[in-house]
Amino acid sequence: MTIEHTKIAFIGGGNMAQAILTGLLAAKFSPENLLVCAPSNTTREKLTEKFQVNVSDNNASAANFAEVIFLAVKPNMIATVADELSLALQSNGDDKLIISLAAGVTTEQLQGYVRGNSSVIAAMPNLPSAVRQGLTGLVAAKDCSVDDIKLADDILRCVGKTIWLDDENKMPALVATAGSSPAYFFLFLEAMIESGVQLGLTHQQAETAAVQSGLGALTMASRSELSVIELKEQVTSPNGTTQQALDSFASSQLRAVVNDAMQAAARKAANY
Repeated sequence: MTIEHTKIAFIGGGNMAQAILTGLLAAKFSPENLLVCAPSNTTREKLTEKFQVNVSDNNASAANFAEVIFLAVKPNMIATVADELSLALQSNGDDKLIISLAAGVTTEQLQGYVRGNSSVIAAMPNLPSAVRQGLTGLVAAKDCSVDDIKLADDILRCVGKTIWLDDENKMPALVATAGSSPAYFFLFLEAMIESGVQLGLTHQQAETAAVQSGLGALTMASRSELSVIELKEQVTSPNGTTQQALDSFASSQLRAVVNDAMQAAARKAANY
């Protein structure tokens, strides 16, 4: 059986679940093999209309339907949802791989919530998973099997790249560097577009210029053998326009601003 035929359930139908769903469907997973459990009838109707996937108002349905279950709810809901799921798993009797997307919830906590189930992985994906350009950080429970680790990796590599951490204490750093970071880029683009308009471009012209330049720069960074420092130097002529902009960033202490923001994100992730 190929990875695309794996039956997958999501408990929770919010932005992150929908991003992964979008990426999986683009990777040729069948809607028939995907289930989303959500309490809101409105949410279920939207999911059915948007993705044509199976939906349910009962979290226990995930245990009966899927081989892999994503817990895509807020951290304060994990204990309740995992407890409900644990009862269903005990009744079902089959082993399932459980992947939590909740920031700040450790694999040890998850195992406690699902009453010792060893097939538990903590994951932190990001929104570009929707276009199969995501980054997911993962930590497996100590006694998680090699087969389960491979299954999780195979699924999430369908929507981007994966990084496996050897120390769960590094997860907040990954949240700050990857999980939250698409918003940093969107904010920077937003500021560039606003400045382009102030300088005389139309909004469409400024948006096209900023987005395409960002896309080009990030593509170069991902493909080039040069470091990002070396690529930056290639763009920068002494005393030229780029140098003036970089000097302005330096005088505004951009690096310190970025560091403060990432530290704040990491602290939040560590203290949910």
